[in-house]
Amino acid sequence: MSQSNDILEPCLVAVDSHTLSVVDDYIQDYSNECESLAYALNMIEVNDPASKGVIVAIRSALFAISENASELSDGLMTQLILQPQVEVTSHE
Repeated sequence: MSQSNDILEPCLVAVDSHTLSVVDDYIQDYSNECESLAYALNMIEVNDPASKGVIVAIRSALFAISENASELSDGLMTQLILQPQVEVTSHE
């Protein structure tokens, strides 16, 4: 692409509601899968304190990832909803 960023900068990119919905669903699925894996780790029984520590650390990380994904989804959707309307006119 030979156009410079100065030329592309003022261009608008349209995003339809279906695309936004697909992206939001993907992020929510990611969040749910991490949460499910974290809960599944509760089923592992170990007697070794070091192994228990590893399981707790992994579970905590999965819950943190799940929470961050949910917050990302909420933030993206909120920002998109609050964007001002843009009037598109043709240049004929």
